[in-house]
Amino acid sequence: MQKLYERKNPRINVKKKMRQVSQSRVVQTVTSRFRTPTTNFIVKTSVAFVVLVALTVLFPTEEGPTLQVAISLFTTIFFIYDWLKSKLRAFFYGYASYFAVLFFM
Repeated sequence: MQKLYERKNPRINVKKKMRQVSQSRVVQTVTSRFRTPTTNFIVKTSVAFVVLVALTVLFPTEEGPTLQVAISLFTTIFFIYDWLKSKLRAFFYGYASYFAVLFFM
């Protein structure tokens, strides 16, 4: 009876399975392909989104989305500059992405 119970309810060692999965070649390839952003970057983007949400809630119809679009454009340029370290390229990439969004929407 004990063997029947063990077959029906096998014990799975989760730590061992997770180790096997994380050491597999496919998972190693996928995880090496992407970079995890730094905590500083995550905090900066979170604060930017919180400010945008707060402004959207506080000023829903007075100024329309103009203020939110301007802040979004500024933060886009800021984050691109943080990545590229070139003000001119960040400016052009930011405005190009802005107009691409306007064109495709």
